[in-house]
Amino acid sequence: MGSTKVNKNNKAFKSDSQRLPFSLRSSLAKRCSHLNAALGPQDMSTEYEKYMDAVFWIDETTSGLVIPADERSLLASGCFDVALEHQAAIGLLYSSQLYGSVMSILRVLTESVVRGLWILYCASDIELKKFKKRKIDKSFGTLVSEYESKIDDKDFVLSKFKGVAWKSMNDFTHTGFMQVSRRHLPGKISADYDATELNHALGVAGALGFIAAGQLVGMAGRADLTQPFLDKMQDYGNVQP
Repeated sequence: MGSTKVNKNNKAFKSDSQRLPFSLRSSLAKRCSHLNAALGPQDMSTEYEKYMDAVFWIDETTSGLVIPADERSLLASGCFDVALEHQAAIGLLYSSQLYGSVMSILRVLTESVVRGLWILYCASDIELKKFKKRKIDKSFGTLVSEYESKIDDKDFVLSKFKGVAWKSMNDFTHTGFMQVSRRHLPGKISADYDATELNHALGVAGALGFIAAGQLVGMAGRADLTQPFLDKMQDYGNVQP
């Protein structure tokens, strides 16, 4: 495969004097029909209905946020926006009963959130330049540790999540034994994922989406949305990754 070239003409990454604040444009209108189809007359779990409600709420609430246009903010907000797209994709995949893909994309969603947090709070100016050249060689664990140290997180929430889930997420993403062993039913090759396992994946994906969206709200300086976000997260079930 040929190498992928970076678009050096992207106006979002011109010098500071040429930048303007930009608004996150909601993709709700574009994917509304798909999400509505995902909520169609199918036998979906209560956890899934709660998950899709969160996806819609996040999409509507973050629509129109004005984000600072400095380089750090642009890079971090890009990570968080990708995370929200992954969150919505998990809902669509679940509705299509593509459960293997649901499980495989969970790691990608996690990495998008953690990378955004690290860029926003930890990365030096030199590291931002390296990131743009695709030369960041820090492990996922290092990004988590540096972020938790920066915000003085004594609970080590992300580290604990990594300790519990990272190996299994890698397995599902890279088609390891855990993924392959769930492709067999008596007499045929077909998806065989436990409902409890899938519901847990939805819970984690929902929580990660709230983290990404909450960071965008903070970057936009929308203190008026802080309490609604906290209330919605609590209503979602206090699920923490």
